[in-house]
Amino acid sequence: QDTGLCGESEDDWLSLMPTEPLQSQCCGSGCKPCVYDVYQKELAQWEEDAAYPSNCLLLFLQSSSSELNPDTFTAFKISSVEQLTEDTYQYKFELPGNSSLGLSLGQHIVLRGMVNGLEVQRAYTPVSPVNAEGYFEVLIKCYKAGLMSQYIKSWIEGDTVFWRGPFGGFPYSPNQVSYIIDTEWLST
Repeated sequence: QDTGLCGESEDDWLSLMPTEPLQSQCCGSGCKPCVYDVYQKELAQWEEDAAYPSNCLLLFLQSSSSELNPDTFTAFKISSVEQLTEDTYQYKFELPGNSSLGLSLGQHIVLRGMVNGLEVQRAYTPVSPVNAEGYFEVLIKCYKAGLMSQYIKSWIEGDTVFWRGPFGGFPYSPNQVSYIIDTEWLST
């Protein structure tokens, strides 16, 4: 029994139904939208698309954007891996053309990985210059017992990983404060 013009069955559509996130999938940093918000949005979109028989799975699966987005994960290719210390690595990711990541001061992005069949998400702050074009870099310390670290340590040049964001930030305006008070001096 077909549900779409492209010949998909009801089982094909059911296989695309978003699954509710586990607690381990939330990075705990107060992202807006949180992984739970994203799930609700994806579920609503899936329900809307599945309700119309003229929709095609290929259209549902297609993502035209290769830019960072806080609502959905976007694939980025690793262009280089550099081990800086015994447990610290710097990863460089490709951006299309001469585009820039577009983060402001204090913003972070969220990484999604699979470890032993469990989806895990963690927040990281890029270390590349704000005006870097065509790439972004992330510095990551890998822990022996860390779930995400197990996933990250397997990365090699050419791999594709999924990020979403940006989130957070600090309100900052140059020359906003004319002086700084040393609170330690005041308490003596």
